[in-house]
Amino acid sequence: LDAFANRIGSRTWQTVITEEGLQAVKKLLRKSATKNTAVSCHWIRSRSRSELVWVVGKRNKFNAEGYVPVNWTHKDIKNTQEENNWDYLPLIKSLTALAALFHDWGKASELFQDKLNPKSKNTYKGDPLRHEWISTLFFNAYVNGETDKQWLTRLIAGEFDLEKPTVEKNNTKPLFKLSQAASLIAWLIVSHHRLPLPKDIDINHPITGKTPKTFEDIFFQITSDFGYKNGEQEKNYNELLQQCFSYPQGLPNDSALWLNKVKKEASNLFNQLKTLESAINNGSWRLILQLSRLSLMLGDHYYSSCPADEKWKHRDKNKDISKLYANTGKGAKTKKPFLKQRLDEHLVEVAKNSLNSARLLPDFESSFLPLSDVKNLKVRTAHPDYKW
Repeated sequence: LDAFANRIGSRTWQTVITEEGLQAVKKLLRKSATKNTAVSCHWIRSRSRSELVWVVGKRNKFNAEGYVPVNWTHKDIKNTQEENNWDYLPLIKSLTALAALFHDWGKASELFQDKLNPKSKNTYKGDPLRHEWISTLFFNAYVNGETDKQWLTRLIAGEFDLEKPTVEKNNTKPLFKLSQAASLIAWLIVSHHRLPLPKDIDINHPITGKTPKTFEDIFFQITSDFGYKNGEQEKNYNELLQQCFSYPQGLPNDSALWLNKVKKEASNLFNQLKTLESAINNGSWRLILQLSRLSLMLGDHYYSSCPADEKWKHRDKNKDISKLYANTGKGAKTKKPFLKQRLDEHLVEVAKNSLNSARLLPDFESSFLPLSDVKNLKVRTAHPDYKW
């Protein structure tokens, strides 16, 4: 550094330099850097302002502006500093877990189970209704227009009285007119693979003509036409559609293991209903849904990639798990498909892994160093896809 700049302090240099010269300094520093190196470069823009340009070596020796802390205080609050300012984290976890336990109920259908079966001879390409839409219909049928306290109380007690005619009705707006917690869970269920995006449908509210702002406005519009309906050109479409609402092998609530887990998570959400009302009133429900969906999708993608739990298979002897499957795998050598995870196993384990993801959300505030010296992030983009 002495070869490039004037030393104006024990560990400080200052000079006028070209951009090429500055890059040369950075390159030489990176070459000779050790585990004890920590150098920050600042551009003096005016008498009162300087700008961090880059850091070489230990970035955590500086704050976000590239300054060195010389005076600090410390207060040790064990196990709480990550979560003590995340007032809505318990709500995020409760919504995520309960949505995870219902997210793949549509896979219980005769059609989906036949599609998973490697020995099946059916050649249809797409489901008449995607499984997440059917899962939403199931959840809508369970809530059945009740208040959050009413349907959660039934769920805590493990009461399941789903009537097939209730579910089989092709409800065109299963997210609309649900209670607050039920609406948010239904949204997470229907969007855990893809967002319901309109193609040729006017995004404005059909009655008011205004852009939807509340979740009631948004959920009023979501129908199966928003990307959840397939294969209408198939010759046997109506027959396949009927199989979407046939469940000869039972439903996930037949599993005692699933039922125990859903009782626990329903109780947790019941205790968060006041917090949920606060989030609805102040508008933070949008961010809560975004973080819940992120956690649910991470849990779903991760556990779907895992092998089936061997312990779960052995529980089959006790007849406390369902005979339904959630997905298939391929043999390492033969590459032949085989039935992999049981549906109740998948639902319970996705709930557990989604909760793990949600618990880690506060760590993103403290565990990762900020990208403070990336100039491209500070200027407006010229890329047409991001000009908005």
